[in-house]
Amino acid sequence: MKTISLTLLLALICILGFAQNVSPLQADSLNHELSIAKNDTSRVLILVSLCEFYRQSNPDSALLYGQKAFKIAEQINFPKGLVRAYSEVGRIQVDLGNLPKALKMYFKAKQIAENNHIEAESAKPINFIGGVYLNLEDYPRALNYFQQAKKIYELSKDNASIAHSDMNIGNAFVPMNQLDSALFYYQKAYNEMIQTSNGVNPLIFLGIGNLQVKLGNNRLALDYYQKGLKITLKNNIHRASTSLFNAIADLYKKTNQLDSCTYYAKKGLKEAQLISFQRNILAASTLLAELYEPRDAKEALRYYKIATAAKDSLFGKENMQMIAQEQERQEEIKNAEITYQNQFRQYALLAGLAILLLVAFFLYRNNQEEKKAKNLIQEQKDKVETTLSQLKSTQAQLIQSEKLASLGELTAGIAHEIQNPLNFVNNFSEVSAELVEEMNQELDNGDINEAKEIANDLKQNLEKINFHGKRASSIVKGMLEHSRQTSGERELTDINILADEYLRLSYHGIRSKDSSFNSDYETDFDETLPKIEVISQDMGRVLLNLINNAFWAVKTVTKPLVTVKTEQYDNQIIIKVIDNGQGMSEEVKAKIFQPFFTTKPTGQGTGLGLSLAYDIVTKGHGGTIDVESVEGDGTTFIVKLQIV
Repeated sequence: MKTISLTLLLALICILGFAQNVSPLQADSLNHELSIAKNDTSRVLILVSLCEFYRQSNPDSALLYGQKAFKIAEQINFPKGLVRAYSEVGRIQVDLGNLPKALKMYFKAKQIAENNHIEAESAKPINFIGGVYLNLEDYPRALNYFQQAKKIYELSKDNASIAHSDMNIGNAFVPMNQLDSALFYYQKAYNEMIQTSNGVNPLIFLGIGNLQVKLGNNRLALDYYQKGLKITLKNNIHRASTSLFNAIADLYKKTNQLDSCTYYAKKGLKEAQLISFQRNILAASTLLAELYEPRDAKEALRYYKIATAAKDSLFGKENMQMIAQEQERQEEIKNAEITYQNQFRQYALLAGLAILLLVAFFLYRNNQEEKKAKNLIQEQKDKVETTLSQLKSTQAQLIQSEKLASLGELTAGIAHEIQNPLNFVNNFSEVSAELVEEMNQELDNGDINEAKEIANDLKQNLEKINFHGKRASSIVKGMLEHSRQTSGERELTDINILADEYLRLSYHGIRSKDSSFNSDYETDFDETLPKIEVISQDMGRVLLNLINNAFWAVKTVTKPLVTVKTEQYDNQIIIKVIDNGQGMSEEVKAKIFQPFFTTKPTGQGTGLGLSLAYDIVTKGHGGTIDVESVEGDGTTFIVKLQIV
């Protein structure tokens, strides 16, 4: 089953092809960006990218760019740049065989990232630490660091780095002989790589080939190695190609194809020496020394010397001691952090206990204070309730006074309205009486024709008396309907008629109190308004109050004018009472609907009219009442009622 899975994977590789990992044009592009960079942080990041690029082919140039990045990042205190510079230079030190220095740089980069709370940047050095332990064949520890790095990459959703981490995890599982796990992570890594813009890393084929060797599938392993090698040679990736050359050489040795083994081992050594890649120099030279030992002692000795130098560079006593010291130092740092955390927890516990005792003390004291406060509050509550009761009684009296004041104004208006038809009745009655006397005289004189003419005039007068009598009766009937005790039930009402009646009643009521008062008034009614259900008496009070206020506001105006306007908008009837008075300030507008607030002189208003109107419209009829006013430029009250 394993062989089938890997064969299918190889087929996919053959179909899809491979992405180029390193482009010769990339260096020129990066150098151009470096020349036009406008700030030091950008320069640091570009220098790190150049360091990473040249690591594949020219470690000396890579070190130069890395050192420049260090210098600028330290000068400008750029933690992100320092982390990346330490990480990339550390990788070069690994290639050069200086594992202790590399490990120290990686741990330094990790510490800088954690201290500056840039956890996403800590993934690279953690991943590279795992690579060092992989070189040291400490596979469990390497696996632990690879898995830590992957978790951070997953948080930042860096898919290319996640794929690389999965490949590294597979590389750790192979030498541990956990081949199923290795296969699982290699397949994950490959699937992730083909979905990223970076394309497939050729080292994935090295790992899969090594797995195939473990499974005994040498032919399939060689296919993978050759596929990876094809990419590395095409793109001049020396570091990867030397590893693949060495892997192919090892495979040919296992199959006793010594000439091929020698050929590929030399190729691997040459590529490794080109970039001072000590680990692969050691592997290739050791293999060549073993191959030449039976047939050419001189060549064998030469290769042993190369291998010994590389081994000392990588795993010499001094290096291993330094690595052990670095591990001990990291353990000490870790233990110190644990000790600090434990002490912090203890101090936190003690502080919490102290706070708890302090809280208990304050709670006890507050409880005592609360008992005293409750007694005081109860006394104050009794006083407030008494005051509130008195206030409610006073408010009820004031509301009644407001209603009586409105009734007085209404009565005055009614009297004026009735007076007009009564004057007609009285006048025509007097004239009719005189006509009766004249008619009698003409009858006595025997002038029948003249008597008939007088009778016709008398008939017309009686008709006029009847007309104006009915008019007076109609006014009285209408006023009685508006003034009778409301049942609180709504009835279909013509708002135009209601507004017109209360406009005239308001004007005549004010005139009856102040004969010097005079004002023009007009209506602008929408004749298409539908009747709506309202409590007529209550809505009449609202209109009377708004119109009275409008007439009061224009008393000092040279050409006073009050306009009552109705219109329909959407599903609403809108009533506007407009005056050209002095208007209101923003401060007055903010308080205009508050109970007991009035701008009238003392004794001329209770301040409850608009408050009652507001309650009738909003609470009684579900409408709205607003005011628009500009100081010195008049006021408009707007009532909006829903059409059901």
